[in-house]
Amino acid sequence: MTGTKRRSALRMLALAGTMLGACLVAQPPAGARDTAPAQSGEVQARQAPNVLVWMVDDVGFGQISSFGGLVDTPNIDRVASMGLRYANYHTAPICSAARASFLTGRMPHTIHVGGHAAGATASPGYDAKIPAEDGTIAANLHAAGYATFAVGKWDHLPTEEATPAGPYTHWALGQGFDRFYGFLAADADNFNPILVNDLTPVARPRTPDYHLSADLADKAIGMIDVSHARDPARPFFMYWATGAAHAPHHAPPEWIAKYKGKFDQGWDKVREQVLAREIAQGLVPEGTKMAPPPEGMPAWDSLSPEAQKLYARQMEVFAASLAYADAQFGRILDHLQAMGELDNTMIVIVSDNGASAEGGPNGLFNEAQVTGGQPPSIASNMRFYDDWGGPKTYPHYAYGWALAGDTPFRYWKQTTHEGGTRVPLVIAWPDRIKAQGQVRQNFVHVADIAPTILDALHVPLAPTVNNVAQAPMEGASVAASFTQPGNPRDGRAQYVELYGNKGLWEKGWSIVTTHRTRTWDWNTARTFDEPWELYDLVTDPGETTDLASSQPERVAAMAREFDEQARRYHVYPIHNLSDTAAESMGKALADFRRRKGKWHFPGPVGNIPSTVAPPISMLGFTMTAKLDLPDAKVTAPVFSSGGQMGGIALYLNEGRPELLLRAVDGSGVSVLADKPVPSGASALELDLAKGERGADGLSTYQVTIRSGDAVLVDKPVRFALPWYFGLSETFGVGVDNGSPVLAGAAVDVPFPGKLTDVEFAFDPEARPFPSLGH
Repeated sequence: MTGTKRRSALRMLALAGTMLGACLVAQPPAGARDTAPAQSGEVQARQAPNVLVWMVDDVGFGQISSFGGLVDTPNIDRVASMGLRYANYHTAPICSAARASFLTGRMPHTIHVGGHAAGATASPGYDAKIPAEDGTIAANLHAAGYATFAVGKWDHLPTEEATPAGPYTHWALGQGFDRFYGFLAADADNFNPILVNDLTPVARPRTPDYHLSADLADKAIGMIDVSHARDPARPFFMYWATGAAHAPHHAPPEWIAKYKGKFDQGWDKVREQVLAREIAQGLVPEGTKMAPPPEGMPAWDSLSPEAQKLYARQMEVFAASLAYADAQFGRILDHLQAMGELDNTMIVIVSDNGASAEGGPNGLFNEAQVTGGQPPSIASNMRFYDDWGGPKTYPHYAYGWALAGDTPFRYWKQTTHEGGTRVPLVIAWPDRIKAQGQVRQNFVHVADIAPTILDALHVPLAPTVNNVAQAPMEGASVAASFTQPGNPRDGRAQYVELYGNKGLWEKGWSIVTTHRTRTWDWNTARTFDEPWELYDLVTDPGETTDLASSQPERVAAMAREFDEQARRYHVYPIHNLSDTAAESMGKALADFRRRKGKWHFPGPVGNIPSTVAPPISMLGFTMTAKLDLPDAKVTAPVFSSGGQMGGIALYLNEGRPELLLRAVDGSGVSVLADKPVPSGASALELDLAKGERGADGLSTYQVTIRSGDAVLVDKPVRFALPWYFGLSETFGVGVDNGSPVLAGAAVDVPFPGKLTDVEFAFDPEARPFPSLGH
């Protein structure tokens, strides 16, 4: 049966079962009191268990303290001590795929999120459009009477849908959640995030010493309190998804200071220490060997003192960002305890994928450099040493720390080896799970968590969500492990795939390919004929001994199983990450041609992802706008793209037009008019003609600014403007979201007066996307 026919059959089965299942869905979860039917037909669950999920980001198996790590996470440890640690939990090796699978209980490719949503392609397994028949656990719990909240990162939706105009089908509120507060990107500036409340862009709170992790805890507590005030007995499902510990690694300075000197011993000794702690905690077997470092990774003792100083600082900041997020999670736990709800709450703590090596050999003072092709040197990173982790940086650590964070496993995020896929999982429920503090070796997959929660709460799968018949969840409940430990030799065969990296787990064995491991290099493009490697993960979790040559029959049988599952779950056609970039740029070029090179904005608008914004960082253009100002001393953006570490913007600076161009290191050039535009009604025009890039890497920009018939500026400047400003940066008209391109300017503030008829015009025959080879 083909994948398409299979999904159709599942829909028909679900539809056939709708009438039979309706009476089941109308039952409240276990432990609920009988109540009168709600006016809407929804059954209000009473005194049923709450569910709190903390989805941490890019945290490896060996980074939190209850999994042997050297980062102090006392609140994760607190949950682990009153619940279970799962040492054989496997996930998809990238955030979008893992999160979509976690929330739906289906395989990543089945639900069309086989890779990162920002790299969506037209293939069914990769277009990032979760089908309506694959409703989330939130939708199912909502149908059973739960209040449902999502707070933090939400990046498993098509990028072109992440604009204020929607469509909202794949936003949190379209996926079964009552409320959402967070960001629609792979990461966020923790000091100046670009935020959405439900469906509306909002400014971050203007509190002293603002940090996103604390804000997300405040909002989670607030949502719980509001729901409790309306109906104290109504249970909640909270999906709390911090940006920590994804880059940028940001933390308050006092938290960074706590880790001063804690990693001076370097990544080699840290790996040894973590492995000893993991063995002592029963997470891996006695005698476990460490995966060898990848070819080319330097031993710590071979590094220069300057390099050691830089890299140690990077890990101090990462540790501080994770520890600070743990402290905010502790505030939520404390609040639930004060409410008397902690014991009646099922708590799930899980990482989306392994530790990230996307910082490359030296780390990055600005994560946006990951696309630059030329990673920063130690010397260029050292310029930011004192500010590392603060608001003047957007940093990521060197890849040696990712390997240490995934101890004892091989490789890291984006690979299908254990370092990319085996991560911490903690489940606690004081009222129900009595095997507290124990370790489980059961094989568990990311798609298993949603059915496990529903099974434990005795909530059946809703036959319909939003009037659409539901396909069965593809994961399997592991709720039996709450009372009985399992054997790593048990469990189903389970595929994994990401951008040509392939694998299959079966009864403690794995086959895996080494296709793309330099994950900081987005341009890897190779064939997919790498040989299968075979490992016995029960005795060799570090994947140190490849047994493929001695057990060809096992390899062949497992390879056939991978192929069968790959066909069943829409994995084919397999493609490289570089292919997704080409397809994304192709879609953008088609949009450019459809618009004939023109973008028109009737008035102010913000939070526009760069992929659907006018390509002002790539091409010369003419911008025209109509202004009506209350006075001649206005300071406000006419348009802005990017922020303080990479961006382009036209501001009125005390009424004088100012064009700003910023590089990813924060350096830049400014062209400021001598005269202001007049108050009242006027017309403003910017003509930015871009010349060819010279041998020095700089391009000549001819900047002409007019107010009505008056020429205010006409001068050339030379600059190397990056085409990419970062994962979280956006474009806006009349607003500058996130960090400001103009230093010291207010952000997220509406344009004073009126700003209308803003148009960007490009040469309609231009080729704006050089990565397509033009």
